[in-house]
Amino acid sequence: MRSYSQIFSCLYDEPGPVGHLGRGTHYSVFRVPEWRDVTLKPLSIAQIHDFAVIWDEDHDERVIAVAERLYVNGLFAPIQFIGERKGTLTIIVAARFRWSGSEADWKDWCDQVSRLCSDVLGDTWFVDFGEFDKSLGSPQQTRPEGIISDHEHKVIIYLRNIDSLWNLGTWAFNDRALTQAQPFPPVPTTPLPFGAMPGAPARPPAMPLIPPQNVVGWNQR
Repeated sequence: MRSYSQIFSCLYDEPGPVGHLGRGTHYSVFRVPEWRDVTLKPLSIAQIHDFAVIWDEDHDERVIAVAERLYVNGLFAPIQFIGERKGTLTIIVAARFRWSGSEADWKDWCDQVSRLCSDVLGDTWFVDFGEFDKSLGSPQQTRPEGIISDHEHKVIIYLRNIDSLWNLGTWAFNDRALTQAQPFPPVPTTPLPFGAMPGAPARPPAMPLIPPQNVVGWNQR
């Protein structure tokens, strides 16, 4: 598996275009411990954060450097998809985060992110912000913006398929060191008729007789 980052672990990687959506669209999935929940509230125990990078035909890996910058500045937890296309970075956050605070809170977060993206190895990237709602009953809260150059309904289906496969977002860490071993299931037995007494337990098999030995250990004849 290809290594892109000193912070993020790559779970799945498409190194080149797959299919015919947009202009060479493909994706990779990454994982990182997260010390803030999806609404940016601090956590006492880290959660696991899985997110997807949407690549286009040029597979510009500078998007990983930008994601790392957002992460170390404590702004990354709401992000579920991120991708760059033609000098514009598109960031799609969980709809829960988008609508969890005031409009001023949302604008402040967007401004902080935009400032951190103003210098990407000498280039200035503009930033678009979209949102993604896992609930199929709230399509109005899913806006992919320009993350893929194609019809919006096709882009939404593509993003939902990725989420269906990888369950993106933040979720509780499963501490396997605390997981107790499951007991063996009970051995099934045939119920006894009413009034019957259980039989005596089976006697162990008799041990074979060993001929007596002499002082040097040879069997006596």
